[in-house]
Parts: sequence; C-alpha cells; structure tokens
Amino acid sequence: MGNPIGRRRALWLTGGLLAAPAAGYGLWEALRSDASPSEPAQDAVTGTGLARGTGSLGFVHVIAHPDDNLYFMNPDLDQSVASGAACVTVCLTGGESDGRNVLHAEPGHDRVRPDRPAYTRARINGLAAAYALMATGDENSPWDVQLVSYLDGLQVEQHTLRAAPQVQLIFPALVEARAVSVHRPESLRGLWLGETGRLATLPPAHSGLPAGGGYTRDQLIGTLTGILDHVRPTVVRTLDPNPEHSQQPPKGHPGPLYLDHQDHTYSAYFTQAALARHWGGGKARAGSVESYLGYVNAGLPHNLDRAAVDRKVRLLDAYGWTDNRNCGDPAGCGDRKVGGGALRNGWAQSTRHRAPGSGDWLQPMADGRLAAFTLLNGSVAYWVESGSGWSGPHRIEGGGLEGQLQVLRQADGRLRLLTVRTDPAFEEARHRREIVTCVQVSASDRAFGAWQSLGTPDGDDPVKSMEAGYPLGLALPDGTVQVIARTWSGSVGIRTLDGPWTALTLPAEAGQTVQDGLGAVVDADGRTHVLAAGKTVVHWASDTPGGPLRPDRPTGLPVPSGPVTALLAADGTLRLHYREPKSAKVLTAERRPGSEAWRITGESTPPGGFGRVAATPGALAVRDAKGRVALGHGGDWHHGGPLLAHTPTVGTDGHGRAVAAALGCDGLLYVARQAAKDGPFGAWAQVA
Repeated sequence: MGNPIGRRRALWLTGGLLAAPAAGYGLWEALRSDASPSEPAQDAVTGTGLARGTGSLGFVHVIAHPDDNLYFMNPDLDQSVASGAACVTVCLTGGESDGRNVLHAEPGHDRVRPDRPAYTRARINGLAAAYALMATGDENSPWDVQLVSYLDGLQVEQHTLRAAPQVQLIFPALVEARAVSVHRPESLRGLWLGETGRLATLPPAHSGLPAGGGYTRDQLIGTLTGILDHVRPTVVRTLDPNPEHSQQPPKGHPGPLYLDHQDHTYSAYFTQAALARHWGGGKARAGSVESYLGYVNAGLPHNLDRAAVDRKVRLLDAYGWTDNRNCGDPAGCGDRKVGGGALRNGWAQSTRHRAPGSGDWLQPMADGRLAAFTLLNGSVAYWVESGSGWSGPHRIEGGGLEGQLQVLRQADGRLRLLTVRTDPAFEEARHRREIVTCVQVSASDRAFGAWQSLGTPDGDDPVKSMEAGYPLGLALPDGTVQVIARTWSGSVGIRTLDGPWTALTLPAEAGQTVQDGLGAVVDADGRTHVLAAGKTVVHWASDTPGGPLRPDRPTGLPVPSGPVTALLAADGTLRLHYREPKSAKVLTAERRPGSEAWRITGESTPPGGFGRVAATPGALAVRDAKGRVALGHGGDWHHGGPLLAHTPTVGTDGHGRAVAAALGCDGLLYVARQAAKDGPFGAWAQVA
C-alpha cells in the first residue's frame, strides 16, 4: 500500500517542509513551495494513511507533554513500536514551559532568551528522534510532516516516520498549564472545568498551524474521538487519571496537593471522554485501556531492572539531544532540560500501571469449567470452557468500568466480579469513581445480575473517591464476602457486601502510606489476612473468622517494589509473592502454621518486566522483559504468549492442571495449560 502522507505533503514552511529528508539531510529538507509562510496548509486531509487499525493490533497513546510516554509508558511503548502495528501518539500540549532550552538549575539559565515556539519545536524534534530510534535503530531516520484534520475546521501537525509509516506523532499544540499544580484557568484543567471556553494553541516554530487558534472542550474531545475512530486501536494508553495526593502538603496549601502534573490528569480525562464517544459510535474494535503513574514514581521503590532502565535512558538521551547531533533545525534538536539527566528525578527507574493488576480473573464455575473475564471497551467480556475449546466472548451489561477486574468464587459456587466505575463530569463536585460488583444469577446460570455500587472507603466525598484503590474480594466459608481497598489516607478499608466501610489502622512500620496492589487470603482457620507494600510488607489479620482486622506483628520482610500476592498452600502455609526492587526478581515469603514469623523462602531468576505476580500453589505468571508472559514452574521461567495487556492470570482446571491466561494487546484471549498435573506447560493458543 502506498503512503498518502508522502504524496500529499502540506506546503507550510518558508522555502521548505518540516519533513523527512533523503539520507544525510537531517530532519529538515528544503522542498520548494509556492506557499507563503503565513498560509495554512491547503491539502489538509481527514485521515492519516497507513497508521490505521487494519491489522490485529493498534495503539494510541495520549500524553500531555512530549517526554511523558518516554518516562512513564516505557518499556510498553517501545514494545508496541517494535510490534510493527499502528502506533500513534497524540501529544496535547507543546510543553513550552519557560521557553528556555536549558536546565533550570544550569548556570546562566536566566540569561537565555525565552522562545516558547522554538523550545516546543526542539521538544518535538527530540521526540521524533526517540521514536525513530525505537522503530528503526536510527534517531535520524526521516519523517514526513503535514497538517491534517480530524474535526472540521481544526488542524493538527502530524509526523509520519518514512521508514515505518505506521508510526505517527500528532500535535494539536495546545498551551500547557506552565505549572505542576498551581491553578491556571488557561490549561487543560481549566478547559475541562469550563473555566475557559477555549484553550489557545501555541504553534511550534516553523509550523503551518494558524496563529491565534484554539480548542473548545467539545472540539478537543471531538478531535481525539476522530483519531480513535480512524486508528481503531486495540490498546489506548493514558497518563494517570487518579493521582495520589501528598500526605504532608505545605502548610496553607489550598486543597489536595497531587503528586503529578495537572496536565497529565486532565489529558487522561479528555481521553476517557473521547473513548466513551468512540466506543458508542460503532467504529471501535475490542480494546483495552492502560493508564500510567507519573511523578509519584519518584517516591516509590524502583521497579525496573538495569536493562530496562538503560533502554529508557537511551531513548530519553536521544530525546534530550545528549549527542549534540545536527538535525538542521535552528530551533534545536531535542530537550536540553532532559538531556544527560534522565535519572535525575527518579521517574525513569520505574513504570507502573494505575491499575496494579489482578491475578484473579480466571476461575472455575460450579460445574468445573473455567471462565476468564476481562474489561474490553469499558465493559466485561468473558469466555467459558466448552468441550475441547472455549465459547465467547460473552458480554455483561454495564459500562464505564476501568482498570482491572477481580473474580472470586463464593461459598455458594457463584462467581462475583469486582471492579471500579468512573462517572466523569465537568465539575469537581460530580466527577467521581466507585467500587462496583455483580454476581452470577445462579451457580448453574451463565448470566450475571446488575451492577451494585459499594461506594468507596472514604464515603461520598467525590474528590476522595478518585483515589479509591482497586477492590480485592475474599469469600469466607460462611458465605460472607469481604471487600478490601486502599483509602484516601493511604491505608486500607474493608467492608462486607451489606456492611459499612471500616478503615484499618496503618502501623508505624508501613511508612506514610501503602501502595495499591493488595494481597488477601483466608487461612485454614477462616481468619482474614490482608497484606500490602509499604516500607516493608504490612500485615493485618483477624483473630476470629469474619472478625475485625488489626495490625499483625511486623513481618520484617524486604520492601516490595509493587503489588503483593497472597495465597494459602495445601498444608496451611501463608505464602506471598512479590517483586524485588531494581531486579524484578520474584521473592517468595512464607509463614508456617503455628508460627508468627515470616521468612523469605525463594528468590527467582530475573524474568524482567514489572507488575503483579499471579500465582497458584504450583505455578507463577508475570509480565516479562518483552511485554509477554513468563510462566514459572519447577524453578525455570518459560517465556511466550501474546504481547500482553494488563496482567496475566493462572488458575487450576478440573483435572488439577495449572492453566495460564493472558489478554493480548489484540483484545483476544490466549491460554497455556499443563499437559498433566505438575507437568510442563504446553504452547500458548489463541481462543477462537
């Protein structure tokens, strides 16, 4: 298929085009044009050519500033580019900052003349270099650039990598907030809340985007919807819509002080609104949404291994113009505020999904058949074993669901689902999220009932609701279901289906807060245990079945890098699995029956990757260094499966065999099964 981008070049640069040169020319190529520098492009088109969702995979990343996904979405972004699928990144603002392409702390910073259009262009050039390096291995690989329209009357600057035209960068060029948290009406936040009716654009240097442009709230949502409708992605990635607030804000600070940039948060809100339109418009393919933590990573244990960090740094160095390459653009070839200092702020050493991952989405039904559940397009889809294969995906009514899904089997044999639903609104007092649940109508009926709200651990406060953790459920032997979630204060709340939320006391050894990504298990005596990652593994337990939880004795265990997975072994041993900081190794800790002491009993070889460990007593499943699945059985890791969305799971079938399941980035279910109990896993297979 030919590339219409290459044939339909916009004529919008004096004496030339910001476009891909022949080899050796650098980024800027002097292509003759009759257009004057003040003229907008005359051949703006709707649609973008090859970056279209016709293959099995398609990715759209929406970020606020040019370096966001290099810091916060890699290695996932890098793996998506390497897949060869359509990979489109939309950067909403120019990230113009103070307009000085020099580090704030560098001597002479204040003597550098501010030039926001030039600095924006330099950041764009740096991002193009990083993407070219990911896709081709050559940061100087050329691009074609043109103005296109996804909504009548509005144009964006679009870059297409000539050697890999499925890779595109899109820039609406909105102004940024120019402050991490200070309230500014002229910002994405102000546009969302209606404090400004139109957010201005700031065209980068040499751009053909018209001066004096801007977007209304509906126009920005419409533009994003147009991009989604065109690409038809199977994975959409956003920044963090639910940032955590500081537990110790400066004295006198008005309201919560969030540990992320306001532009990150509101770029995610705009994406959520566009996704709702896209999913409701009849053009969407089945797809997943992944959101990524931002600045808060600096205060959490580093969760990537050395190889992953080195790769992130290499790409950030390309973005930051560390090599002083000459790209031919007088505006600059990268972002000097980043170059050579990618590790400076502590962001590059970690990558975390806002949803910490559920390893419990594969469960046996009452008749022994396994059922696998996931979220696609904001609602539940599931597959059920049927003879020698699987049926599905089946759907459960109800939308607005996000992040992850936990499935538990109640004492009566019915399956219960737990997740989070977000109700977006253009007012802070109405924008909220809630924990929701639904249950099988009967153990013998595949149908599920209506969703029921369980509120949040912090009551009806909409602001606090936005930080409610992802729920974890426990089925007690007497039929009671307990639901556990992280609270606004950084501790844990617990309730039964019919009871109120109760906050648990945070013990001193936890530190200020615990991370989301809780573990919970019922022991052989029916007592509840809840575990979380703080400065150590934090442990709460009940004295009696269904009784109140209190802090248990300190575990003394090494600090986890992220989620903690708990399970009960056949002999009554409490067992934990979690990742070690900086190595990504899986650590195993146990507390034997009759003992109150925890001890490390296992340390894996490094599987790479990050995120939760899914576990049964005989097998482990994790995301690996290539974004696929590593299965642990018998002491070795076995790597394979699809390019992974969310977290893999592992369960046990009716014959006692371990079964691993993974949702691919193509929206399809993949499974691998032991040929015999305690035997090796067979090959991964796509569920038809």
